[in-house]
Amino acid sequence: MANIKGITIEFGANTTKLNKALSNVNGKLNKTQAELKQVNRSLKFNPGNTTLLNQKFKLLQQTVTQTQKKLQGLRAMQSRLKAQG
Repeated sequence: MANIKGITIEFGANTTKLNKALSNVNGKLNKTQAELKQVNRSLKFNPGNTTLLNQKFKLLQQTVTQTQKKLQGLRAMQSRLKAQG
């Protein structure tokens, strides 16, 4: 059985703007997730800290917003591909 690590597909459309936007969102998501891990570690030692809980809530909101932006970009690309056939 073959082990496939990735597939590269080329389309006739120019996707550089989309790729830049998605990489930007992915970078922000990674940063937010790293901050969230750090807050979770701190909460293990002090679970009643309301400041940390508030920070965790804000980071989770950021993660949802960033994921929505990524999904919008992917949907835009999907609609462009459908339009091109």
